[in-house]
Amino acid sequence: MRRCGFTLVELFVVIGIVAVGLALALPALEHSIQDARRTNCKNNLKQLGLALFNYHDVYNAFAPGWISRDGAQGLGPRSGWQVGILPFVDQAGLYNQIDFDRTSPISVEDKPDPLFQKTIKTYRCPSDPTPDTNPLREDYGTSNYSGNYGHIPPPRLRPLGMSDFWLGAVDAPMKSAGIFARNSSIGVRDVLDGTSNTILAGERCVSSGAGIWPGVSDNAHEDDALTDCSHRSRINASWYAFSSRHRGGVNILMCDGAVRFLADQIESLPGPKLGLFQALGGRSDGQAVGDF
Repeated sequence: MRRCGFTLVELFVVIGIVAVGLALALPALEHSIQDARRTNCKNNLKQLGLALFNYHDVYNAFAPGWISRDGAQGLGPRSGWQVGILPFVDQAGLYNQIDFDRTSPISVEDKPDPLFQKTIKTYRCPSDPTPDTNPLREDYGTSNYSGNYGHIPPPRLRPLGMSDFWLGAVDAPMKSAGIFARNSSIGVRDVLDGTSNTILAGERCVSSGAGIWPGVSDNAHEDDALTDCSHRSRINASWYAFSSRHRGGVNILMCDGAVRFLADQIESLPGPKLGLFQALGGRSDGQAVGDF
């Protein structure tokens, strides 16, 4: 009687062929997954751009970076630009629950109001592993998108509140070289370098502490919601920087609503001459940008 089946040698050959096939297919599959996540992230930024421009249509300015009558540090959390645009990202129900009559609409007794620990899909990049509530930023709801503060960094010496109690700390400025700051009211009219040449917002991932969507945990913590484009904050190279888990760079939303991909190696200079990255961060520095 003749038996059908694999010999041991044939079995090893088949296993070898399968292993080689998997070795060739897995990197391609991983690249496909990452490309899909990058595309999803890009779509999030497009939605943020649409929301910011809808807000601009109503109020004739982009939403303020965050709202605080007094700029002194130590006054606690304040609501920011991603709260302002909630009605324009299909979160009107959440927005209508906020008590803006409170000194700090986003906190209760200096702790996060549970309303502001909610996960908002539009504010999350699928490639970022930061928890849904950001443990580095008082456990408020995480956001992977940060507003442009411009090429002149805020007056903080250390991240995560490490300089909160140093002597000589200054109030949070009401102006920046970018689009957002405390109580800012920058409109398209103020973007003198051209809307296609100026960053509106960009990505922030776990490598630079991600961010939070409710605003800032204190006036001295601008980088909870905003990111500067100075040389110290080169893309994917600093705690203060725009950053992502995408290969080679970050997705950036421009002031004309377009989403671009900026490479890690984009020109960045410490000054006085501005590099391309710094020129894209400033709204009215007068420096030609060219192709990027």
